[in-house]
Amino acid sequence: MKKLSIAAVMLFAVSAVNAAEFAYVTAGEVKASRIEVATPVLGTNAAKCGHVSGEITQLHLLAQANKSQLFTYADTEAQFNEFKAMWQPILEKFGMKVVSSEYKNKFGILKYESPDGRVVREFLGEKLHYNAIDPADLRKVQHEMLEPLEQAGMTPIASFTIKNDALRPTFNVYYLTKPEADEAKEIQLRQLMNGDDIDFDLLSGAVSIVKKDAAFSLAYIGRELGFKTKLSVDEAGINTKVADYKKFLADNKKDFIAARVFKLDTPIEFSGGKINYAANIYFFQ
Repeated sequence: MKKLSIAAVMLFAVSAVNAAEFAYVTAGEVKASRIEVATPVLGTNAAKCGHVSGEITQLHLLAQANKSQLFTYADTEAQFNEFKAMWQPILEKFGMKVVSSEYKNKFGILKYESPDGRVVREFLGEKLHYNAIDPADLRKVQHEMLEPLEQAGMTPIASFTIKNDALRPTFNVYYLTKPEADEAKEIQLRQLMNGDDIDFDLLSGAVSIVKKDAAFSLAYIGRELGFKTKLSVDEAGINTKVADYKKFLADNKKDFIAARVFKLDTPIEFSGGKINYAANIYFFQ
């Protein structure tokens, strides 16, 4: 990789691309859709872990997860009651006990306890690359996310296809993992998108690669990855920048993974001269 995308050039002028800039649709965007459609049809995937499956069209039924709770945005308490009626049996199926629920200001929370201390986390597949108008292709990618979770012992508890005008046709996966005080350190199913080609070989020993989704997109299981591009006019300068950034990571208690220095095929010209070298730096958030 000896070329930089336009995004990487802009990165030199402003700031680094990082995984947080590619977050999922926000809760506010979900809440804003307010599309009234039918209740989801739920089933059980009899194979392997037996996760609950089906199709969701009402966004207030889509659980978001943090800590030991599921939450949603619902316009009415009746909608939140529908959310509870759907999710309490799913939690109980996998040994978790609902300990409390609360609905206030169109925000509903379902808190639970689990016998082994594991917690529910979710992954939304919307930013993965698949043919959204081909249900078979969508299901194929959905399965590609589920199988590695099962193999890693991170039990999938539910996975739904999602049809709503607020999102392209997509799917999500809910699964169990061990909690950490800092969620970035939890072993989760995640996606990294750099805005430029990813050095997959540098990451293969640091995370479990689920799918090389595109040259610039990676689905993986592990802690949250961070990425930084550095640019310099010469090789000595880029090596110094890499060393300085490694120190910055250490000072901020972030774990350096690897870096790749390379010479650009086409230098980037700017008022002070030419950028000839770049480095991709990977680390754990």
